Amino acid sequence: MAKLALDSLPTEILDMIIPDTLPEGFESLALTCKTVYGLCLPFIEHHKHFKSEFETFKYGKTRKDPSSPFIKTAFDLIGHVAKEPLAARYIRVADFIDDGLFSREEPSHHVPDVDRDRITSLFASSPYLVEAGLDWREYYALSEKDQQFFRYSQHAATFLLTLLPNVKNFSMPRFWKSTDKTEKLLRVVIQKARQSPSLASPPSLAQVTRLQSYSERQSELTKAIPFLALPLVRSYCDFCSVAVGETSSAALSFPMIPYHLYGETLRVAHFGSSFINEESIIAFLKHTTRLRTLTYSHRHSNPYKWDIGKFVAAVEREVGSHLEEFSVSASKLQRDTSTVGCVSMRGFHHLRKLEFPLSIVMHNMKNDLAQLANSNERSMDSKLGQSKVLIGDLVPPSVSHLVLTSSGTNYDAYLLEVMFRDFAATKSHQLPALREIYLSCPESPSADKKYKTECAKLVAETGAAGVLLKTWPYSTPMAKSIGQNVFSGVRDTH
Repeated sequence: MAKLALDSLPTEILDMIIPDTLPEGFESLALTCKTVYGLCLPFIEHHKHFKSEFETFKYGKTRKDPSSPFIKTAFDLIGHVAKEPLAARYIRVADFIDDGLFSREEPSHHVPDVDRDRITSLFASSPYLVEAGLDWREYYALSEKDQQFFRYSQHAATFLLTLLPNVKNFSMPRFWKSTDKTEKLLRVVIQKARQSPSLASPPSLAQVTRLQSYSERQSELTKAIPFLALPLVRSYCDFCSVAVGETSSAALSFPMIPYHLYGETLRVAHFGSSFINEESIIAFLKHTTRLRTLTYSHRHSNPYKWDIGKFVAAVEREVGSHLEEFSVSASKLQRDTSTVGCVSMRGFHHLRKLEFPLSIVMHNMKNDLAQLANSNERSMDSKLGQSKVLIGDLVPPSVSHLVLTSSGTNYDAYLLEVMFRDFAATKSHQLPALREIYLSCPESPSADKKYKTECAKLVAETGAAGVLLKTWPYSTPMAKSIGQNVFSGVRDTH
């Protein structure tokens, strides 16, 4: 049987098909042949308008079309979707971080009765609310009440997540905090998304591959658990999370169904300015058997103590068999506790890129701290020379790219001298894969003269061993930018 060409179909049939391809298949269909392209022409401007306004969505964003509404809240966006249902299908990047932020500055406009009818119809016809066992009238009333009082609405924010079948990148609202009702609805959203997707009509959020969570103040890491259970999530970026104590550890260890296998598809995880203890990171990494990249930037938070040695050991125990890129940094390392553990990373079997602060070397010499603090420069140099903190004692043999961060002090110059002692003689059997080292040498404020001298000396010494050492003018980690690739600027020629 001969295949039926598109341009052989009656125009009346094509006229019915074309609107149904918006937005997912419209561009591909329009390029099939001249005949079909001609029939698509009346829809092109409409398609370009929606794509421009909604493909990358952000609350408070200035619209290219002056006639487009200024959308500040989830309820505003729901209202627009009720009026123009196609808008929801155009959203690929859903940056919902600022949901409700602008409504505090300037109240949203009054909702006309005709628009309210459309919105209530959207709530009334929601299969998600029905499956969650929630009364749509009550749920709508709670959402509208939040809008009337110019505040962030958890009810509207959660309902909006039932309408987004094509979102790839999702950023959670900064004010996200589930209630009993919204948790019931969210559970249904995740359950549906985890079911075998329909190519013609995928469930809402089923295509999310990148997840981001942001908070100006520390918030619980546990709030991201439901979204980490989405079936295609590959990348997670988190800023300002906290997970300490038995409550957080238990919530991360024993989440409810359908969240119990959260993280199983995760390949990249970034944590910035966070406070996560070893128990919680163990629970978080429990199911991340596909994780390849982990970056963690620690922010000190009283009254909690954080042990970098135990943290690194916990990461090694859970993902050391398959992690390929690892960055750990801290605003300051606590030296006032006897419980601090010694740091070693030799148990990471497949690590290729590694970043850590030079202060870890000092951390591993904690038993000498009291004596070193009262020593003059000569005796300090002597004691440092006796310490067993060589680079080969810290770094796994599989690492090809190493990044060391430092504030560039005279004391860090001593640490470099000790760490790289006998480097040329030991490199071939302790670090056979090492090809490049990136060493921070700050310019503002400028590194101490002795530190700069030591850096210059190391360039020659490592070069003689076949390793390229480059300095870079910052004291902050290369992997500091949440959401960017770890070791941005480090070219892997593997």
